[in-house]
Amino acid sequence: MRVGTLQRRSSRPSLIPLIDVMLVLLFFFMLVSTYTDYRRTPLELAPGGRAAGDADAPGVVRAVLLDDGRLRIDGELFELASATSILRAATEVRLAPASGVSLQTLLVGWEQLATAGVKVQLAEGAR
Repeated sequence: MRVGTLQRRSSRPSLIPLIDVMLVLLFFFMLVSTYTDYRRTPLELAPGGRAAGDADAPGVVRAVLLDDGRLRIDGELFELASATSILRAATEVRLAPASGVSLQTLLVGWEQLATAGVKVQLAEGAR
């Protein structure tokens, strides 16, 4: 017969059930989440992918976005904010990036025009 204290097993909780529960919760929240942005601007492309210099219907303004964020409309340079008042009068605006314009600059300019109420269509890059 042994006299003495009994050794107790360590009673550390197992992490495996906790990890299982966390994965199930992660999976659940991924399924019920929505990834739509309700502030999105609809993307319209110019018919046939026309470039900014092609002949267009009357009332269509061709604008070229430069890499510094300014617009060239009929050979004149405008700041984006001042160009919105001119472009609102047009039925459509064909926006084309100049060569070397980054995608971020194009999207920012396009979204600013669309937010200001200008109907913008993206066209092929200016030549």
